[in-house]
Amino acid sequence: MKRAPVLLLLAALVAAAQGADMQETSSAPGKPAGNVRLDLLNKPRVLRANAGDPFGARSWVVVPPPPPPAPVVVEAPRAPPLPFRYLGQVDDGRGNRNFFLVRGTATLTIAVGESIDNVYRLESADNGILNFTYLPLRVRQSLQIGVGP
Repeated sequence: MKRAPVLLLLAALVAAAQGADMQETSSAPGKPAGNVRLDLLNKPRVLRANAGDPFGARSWVVVPPPPPPAPVVVEAPRAPPLPFRYLGQVDDGRGNRNFFLVRGTATLTIAVGESIDNVYRLESADNGILNFTYLPLRVRQSLQIGVGP
């Protein structure tokens, strides 16, 4: 006798389920059956990788930030090589010497303490070396002339 109420309940549930199926299939054409929303079916969905996937690949590696850019190395300005060639010298007999130099096709005459185009100044002439100062950078440069005092 205890089985009868259980069977009766089970039969009622089956009948209710069949009635719901009958209701969904017999709905009017063009109208969705049950509680299905057609407007949601037409929307594109964006799926994120591993979104909510408990078995998706995981990485615990922390990506380091990119290295800082290499510092720009600025070289200190340098004087160009001396544009002169030694041609000769003349002593005026009073201890003053004039030196003849060639730059390109031009011949120049200069004495110690004089400058050429406000770019080079002849500082000294000692032991077969003419010592110039490159005036824009105040850099000393030497020209070997191979002639002693």
